[in-house]
Amino acid sequence: MNKNKIFTLCLLSLLTLGSCGEQVEENKIPAYYIDELPEKVSGFEGQTLTIYNCEDYISSTFDEEEGYIDLIALFEYMYDVKVNYYTFDTVETMYNQMNLQNEGYYDLICPSDYMIQRLINEDKLEKMDTTKLDVYNKYAAKNIKTTLDNMEASVLDENGNKKKLGDYAAGYMWGTMGVIYDPNFVKEEDTYSWDVYWDTNYYKYASIKNSMRDTYVVGILHAYKDELDSRRNELLNGRKEEDLSKEEYDEYLDAYSKILQEVFDRHGEKDIKLVKEELSSLKNNIYGFEVDSGKNDIIDGKIKMNLAWSGDAVYSINEAYSSSEKELYYTVPLEGSNIWYDAWCLPKGSNKDLSYAFINFLSDPAYAAANMNYIGYTSFIASEDVFNTIAPWYGATEYYNDDEYYAVYDDNNELIDASMVHYNNKFYQCIKDSQGNLPTNEEYFEEVSEEDSPLDESYDLSHYFKDLLPEDKESVIYPFDEYYLNTLEAQYPSVNTIKRCAVMNDFGDANDDVVIMWSQVRAYTNMVPYYVILICCLCSIPLYFIYKIYQKINDKKLEKIINNK
Repeated sequence: MNKNKIFTLCLLSLLTLGSCGEQVEENKIPAYYIDELPEKVSGFEGQTLTIYNCEDYISSTFDEEEGYIDLIALFEYMYDVKVNYYTFDTVETMYNQMNLQNEGYYDLICPSDYMIQRLINEDKLEKMDTTKLDVYNKYAAKNIKTTLDNMEASVLDENGNKKKLGDYAAGYMWGTMGVIYDPNFVKEEDTYSWDVYWDTNYYKYASIKNSMRDTYVVGILHAYKDELDSRRNELLNGRKEEDLSKEEYDEYLDAYSKILQEVFDRHGEKDIKLVKEELSSLKNNIYGFEVDSGKNDIIDGKIKMNLAWSGDAVYSINEAYSSSEKELYYTVPLEGSNIWYDAWCLPKGSNKDLSYAFINFLSDPAYAAANMNYIGYTSFIASEDVFNTIAPWYGATEYYNDDEYYAVYDDNNELIDASMVHYNNKFYQCIKDSQGNLPTNEEYFEEVSEEDSPLDESYDLSHYFKDLLPEDKESVIYPFDEYYLNTLEAQYPSVNTIKRCAVMNDFGDANDDVVIMWSQVRAYTNMVPYYVILICCLCSIPLYFIYKIYQKINDKKLEKIINNK
């Protein structure tokens, strides 16, 4: 499975520009999905947009083979503007850098949910005119957008209500945090709990994020695991989850999600101390901390398990399979986990209108699909283009009768994608004949065994794509097998999984205490050798004097012997 090679809707890409904002001749940028260049947008000529975004978090590279386009270059061309594009490694770096710059330096930033709360509380963001985000409003997944919009900051608005993030942020990407693992070394059932990171059977198998907030999630959930288990049992009242009706199960998960959120919001002195103890003990069992290397380390086999954001998990799963057919899996533990949202925001003094134009540009269905194809994370945009992009990554979107199918070939007539088809009451994968011709009869179809048939494994994406697809098109994918199903669940988690997640809100007044705790946890790893050195130094001082005294005595004895002779 290689999602990058399956994005094949006659993608025509942009050539890289020599410099940002340079006037471009029309023949320098080929058409994209269309037979001619995109129509230019007037009214912004000569303006500059300064963007501050996470590293490798937008399609800004031209790669014809992979189907990547330079969205920054395209925006510059269409709007006749210059884009100054800067990147950060962590959201905390972004926050610190913002505080060093003058107001109005950045026009558009992309922080995470908790940081948006902090920036609102500190009055560092412009309130958005949401009426100018027409494209974003039209194509954003309604349920996901609503969740972000309704999140609250701590400060009050002019009406005495807590300020809502929907007034200050336009969603970009979102996802969960969980465990990615190699099933050849880690048992699936062990990943159902965060206990797996403390399991000595997996000594030095795993790495975790060098991220205060993400790792705090693991620590607080492990610290209060017994309480969470107990309260889940109370909700079940002697019943098993699998025995609940859909209505009962939904009610159970709704109640548990509130409990989980309450635990996530614990950051008092006692809670911080407990998390410190949990994370300090955890360090003795893990391979180490990482920021971005873990997604490749698990592919290379350096580690067998990793604390991963869902987008990185999808990347690792795809790359591992495409490079060596190694299968990796992703799990959100049953105790719950963090669900996160990254969004575009306008710092004070920003160029609002050009920023709105950029957000709408990225929300265009075609460009959103191309962007998601490059990044791998899950977009807020849930258009038909996005659905048509992701569907071939994981399986068939519908079953065809008789000889109906689709197949996509490159310029050399090499098959690069084909649908799962229902042909003469059997399931087949389309393949070309020896002359490279499209298949016309059963002889040129590779049969899929009934065991691997996706007939009973439909995956409903209506939670995301409802009302955003044509009326005659269902938002359902039929994964090829369990492996593809797991990857699809990482990309678009089920509603049940989402209800077992909560947002890690800003720590507020406790932030400094958490920072100190985290620095102590991290320093502990490297302090042991220093203590050893210190002890050795302290011990060496008296030993040195003892040696000098001994040497002096010996010198006197030697001198006496010489004198006697």
